[in-house]
Amino acid sequence: MKNSDRILDRIFALARRSSLGETPDVPFGLETAVLAHWKRAKLRAENSGLLPAMRWAALAACATALLVSALRSDELAAFRNRFDPETRVAESALVAGYGND
Repeated sequence: MKNSDRILDRIFALARRSSLGETPDVPFGLETAVLAHWKRAKLRAENSGLLPAMRWAALAACATALLVSALRSDELAAFRNRFDPETRVAESALVAGYGND
């Protein structure tokens, strides 16, 4: 028998031995207070740390990349239309490397 099965059997045996008395009612307002605390803690956790700053940094990086690619599209087009022998050899090597997957 696995160790986890023995532990689980022991837990079930202890649960069967315990008395099934009535559970006391929760004091008035405790549930509301706990839920409000969880909500505040969740908001604090979401708005803390580097996450908001990283979001803005990622948006700024994407915007910069789009702006540069729009401004330098003529230079990028020159790379797309290269048909010299060096480019064809490099391209065939890349295609051969990816073809082995």
